[in-house]
Amino acid sequence: MIVPESFDQLVEILKWRRDVRHFRPDAVDGELVERILAVARMAPSVGYSQPWRFVLVESVASRARLRANFELENEAAAAEFGPGLAGQYRALKLSGLDVAPVQIAVFCDMTTAT
Repeated sequence: MIVPESFDQLVEILKWRRDVRHFRPDAVDGELVERILAVARMAPSVGYSQPWRFVLVESVASRARLRANFELENEAAAAEFGPGLAGQYRALKLSGLDVAPVQIAVFCDMTTAT
């Protein structure tokens, strides 16, 4: 596990995490993905964010459905900006769905007691 050695290093990690616009297509070791998910499960709850369920989206068909859903919702969001800003919104890179080798869907399970 990576542990920041200083406050400045922690700030840099948080800045990097807030603006991810570039995705690498390199394969990711399955053990690393499991370790990351284990750490994510330890994150504090905010509102209804726990109990959460992490689902690896691996099949081509599931990725295609995820992409279609993203495009539908992204277009609806762009329409909220009106004609002047909608084009700028559409120009933002909001998805790494076509590049990132690991895709994880996060769900809130409202039927499980926290």
